[in-house]
Amino acid sequence: MKKIELNLRSDANKRIQDNADFYENHLKTMTDELNISEITIDSESLKDDSEFLELTDKEYKFTKFKEVSFGKAEATNDDDYLKITDICFYYCDFSLCGFSNIHFDSCKFIGCNFTECYILGLSSIFSDCSFISRIPGQINIDDAPSIFNSCELTFRFIKCDFSQVVFVKTNFYFCNFQNVNFFDSILIDCSLDISKMSDCDLRNTKIVSPKVIEFYIEDKQSITKVNSHTFLGKISYNKNESREVRFAYEVYGTFCELFEKNRVMDLFGEYFYLTKKAEYYMLDKRSKIASIFGLITCGYGEKPVFSLITSIFVIILCGSLYMFFGVSLNNETLIYKPGILPSYNSIVIWYHFSLVTFTSTGYGNVTPLGGSLWVSAFEMICGVIMIGIWVSTLVRKMAR
Repeated sequence: MKKIELNLRSDANKRIQDNADFYENHLKTMTDELNISEITIDSESLKDDSEFLELTDKEYKFTKFKEVSFGKAEATNDDDYLKITDICFYYCDFSLCGFSNIHFDSCKFIGCNFTECYILGLSSIFSDCSFISRIPGQINIDDAPSIFNSCELTFRFIKCDFSQVVFVKTNFYFCNFQNVNFFDSILIDCSLDISKMSDCDLRNTKIVSPKVIEFYIEDKQSITKVNSHTFLGKISYNKNESREVRFAYEVYGTFCELFEKNRVMDLFGEYFYLTKKAEYYMLDKRSKIASIFGLITCGYGEKPVFSLITSIFVIILCGSLYMFFGVSLNNETLIYKPGILPSYNSIVIWYHFSLVTFTSTGYGNVTPLGGSLWVSAFEMICGVIMIGIWVSTLVRKMAR
């Protein structure tokens, strides 16, 4: 996972840099051909009697909004929000901007940067808005997604398109995503607190190092989509905080169910494993023992290699014990004597006997002596159990 996360961080940085490069190149083209230049709108642009910027144009290109607020001061419900419809923002920069009781409807935000933006008032709504507008096969101004960096958001997103959008260190508080398209979007170091995703498209979505508190994914209409390229990185949580552990466990479990429902069985297994690891910190002492056994013997049924590693460990451990307790070969006792380096043949016999005992082969040419009788009994029981676990785990994975 660490390697995947590093690659995703690199991909996110590349998208941000591509946006910046395209911004500069296209701005130069627009300046030369259409005499369009970058303009800045800041707090000084506001009317004397208003603390909110009034959006009067239907299209804003290469506009920098700096330290301005959008919306209205007070609203009792959604119907009282200031509604903004069919405005296009092309390569605009929203820096330290506040959003208060405003409803953007059917608006486009193409190649826009939202930096350290925040919420004022109750909340804000984006409905049927697009944050990218690709034209297949063409490279033009409609070609770049938007970027959110270090924002504090309390929004409702309804039927919005976040395809290929990058969110970096953005905190979502009391956010609600309904029928939102997150196809190929990347979320880096984001916090999802008391937020909900309902019936969203999460195909190719990458979520790296998230922090979750009461974050829920609902599939009310059974249209939530994931695929083999959907990625949820390791959730950042304090193992000593039961509340954080529980939320991580629930989110892993939700993704596990989504992968199973969408028949992405390899990832179902991976996230089932992560779910069980998070669950471990919620168990009592007795249940933890059973959980540890499930982890080291087969990775909760998802890691056949764990069975192999555990088996090798048991074989080596028992082979070493046979050295000290002794075995008999052709009426000759082979036992380790302190201060005397054992011969190569003796070492082979001890560990070979351990292997054949573990696998219940039992050639009969070597017999255990003294304490080795108890060791061999223990190893035979372990062998039967571990071989059964390894085969069943391997078959389960292959059947998927």
